[in-house]
Amino acid sequence: MQKHRVCAQATSDAPEDMAQREERKSLQHRIGEVAVDNDTISYVRRRLMTWGRMHVEHFPWRTATNKFHTLIAEILLQRTKASQVVSTYLKFTERYPDPASLAGACIPEVEDVIRPLGLKWRAKLLIQLGQALEGFEWEVPDDQQALMRLPGVGAYVSAAYVSLHCGRRAPILDSNIVRFYGRFWGFDTGPETRRNQDVMKLADLMTPRRGFKEFNYALVDFTRTVCVPNPTHQTCCVRNKCCLYTRDLL
Repeated sequence: MQKHRVCAQATSDAPEDMAQREERKSLQHRIGEVAVDNDTISYVRRRLMTWGRMHVEHFPWRTATNKFHTLIAEILLQRTKASQVVSTYLKFTERYPDPASLAGACIPEVEDVIRPLGLKWRAKLLIQLGQALEGFEWEVPDDQQALMRLPGVGAYVSAAYVSLHCGRRAPILDSNIVRFYGRFWGFDTGPETRRNQDVMKLADLMTPRRGFKEFNYALVDFTRTVCVPNPTHQTCCVRNKCCLYTRDLL
């Protein structure tokens, strides 16, 4: 993970003594070439969670209690706008209300249901998912490692599922979130950045021990609606400490 710009941070003009310098070091983490401090982590968490209470959107899978339905939602949401998933999700879960019904489906039927999302190629994987859940007595496991062994379930889907629907803390990383972290902290990003160990460590630091579900929902919605590919900054609640915003002001 390479740092690509110097980010202006608010500092005190008063000289620090040795004790103060040591205390400040203990509050920092080195993520690759980027220094990440606890005060800024708390700032981002607080600002995003406050933003989320006003702006997080309400989708049917976010209040669903059927864990199979919520897993299907997280799979359908990959690389797809949430607003486009709603009708397909409702149709899919009505047609296939449980893993057994999906396991017995044929590929053309499933392709027809998910066709509006352009995800025809996932039809076979979805059927295989239903079939694999027979080994779990037709229940979706809430263990992230077990989930990642299921067809069509990778690191992001498993983390989002356990964090948002099972009450288990898990950092989540998708392309939108990686873009936000790169802009805010000031490092280069690319297609493989979310698999970078330093970035995964940063995501873990950013995810609070308490309120992780609220934080992750806010993070997901903020990064898809505010920190977009061509941001305007005006609606960004964390811009005052964002490296990209600082650079654009120069």
